[in-house]
Amino acid sequence: MHAIAEMNAAAQLEPADESPAGLSLSTLWDALASAQWSLRAQQRWLPEVLARAHELVPESRIAWLLRLREASHSAWAAPASVRQTMLQLASAWCDWPLLLTSCERMDAAGELPAWAGSLMATAQLRLGESQAALSRCRAMALLDPQDRWATGMHDALQQWIAFVERAPPIPGDGLRLEPLGHHHAQDFANQYFDPAIAERCCLPTFADHAHWHRWLDQCWGYGDQRLYAVIHAEWGFVGSVSLILHDDIGLFYYWLGRDFQGHGLGPAAAQLLLEDARVQRRMRTCYAKVFEYNTPSRRALEKLGFDALDFRPAPPNADEMLYRRGPAQTRQGSVEELRALFVRMGLDTRIAVPLPEAPTTRSMRFDR
Repeated sequence: MHAIAEMNAAAQLEPADESPAGLSLSTLWDALASAQWSLRAQQRWLPEVLARAHELVPESRIAWLLRLREASHSAWAAPASVRQTMLQLASAWCDWPLLLTSCERMDAAGELPAWAGSLMATAQLRLGESQAALSRCRAMALLDPQDRWATGMHDALQQWIAFVERAPPIPGDGLRLEPLGHHHAQDFANQYFDPAIAERCCLPTFADHAHWHRWLDQCWGYGDQRLYAVIHAEWGFVGSVSLILHDDIGLFYYWLGRDFQGHGLGPAAAQLLLEDARVQRRMRTCYAKVFEYNTPSRRALEKLGFDALDFRPAPPNADEMLYRRGPAQTRQGSVEELRALFVRMGLDTRIAVPLPEAPTTRSMRFDR
């Protein structure tokens, strides 16, 4: 899977030459806005934006992409240089749906530049269209046997497709769960920038891409965990879901990028994951952990059919709540399932189980 990440990086075009000092993405935004993103302004300023594409902060990404998408609607009337700059910006900012749509339009009109073939294949891969990406790389390699990128990417894609056969994608209506691979590194980072995500999901704060790649290898290496990229039909990568399945007992989590929270996408992705696990992998019951203060996630779990359990992890994790979805069973049955699951995961987590109420007191006991 690392091979695809390396080929993806190789597909990125070199940035434009350094531009005059004094310009920034903020001033360029103002210049384009004051000219109402006219074709003349795009022709003048978009190359400058491309030269500074690496300066874009995650908090501003969606605003820029929305304006870029609006401008693409009239790109048919723009000079070819403007359309090509838009392709490069879409690639630099990982707007794979915009990039793929633009490439397909230009390809149909016979206007797709040769250098954009690698960008188109990359977009197809990032959106879960691995076979289409493989076909394009094969065609590129046949047209130019000296194209090392095409031949290398073709081989890497064959390895990726073989891997995906062991953890197939999960299609849905407007969403698709694609196994999380090393080529998703930048897409992941674009949505994971909010530190609240790592805090709420008890996930690492990644020091760099290398740290993330090691973490991903470790997760897949456990053998009982599957991680998926949540691919939105219009926006591409918007978050991630994960399921650990031990025998027929699961533990799952999900997260979405800040720009995509509150629209029902998280529960929709979770439902796809849970239903697939029930039907294809015979999952009988599933658990989830959530911090008590995380009211939106608690409500989402309830809408997914999870019930809050009447016991919690013991300190220092007592601020977490436990939820369960599955056939009715005794409290002790749930305690034993969670205990076995935590042992399997290598967690030193105890469970505080309420004792029967005495006439004037209520106490807790710790159950390992």
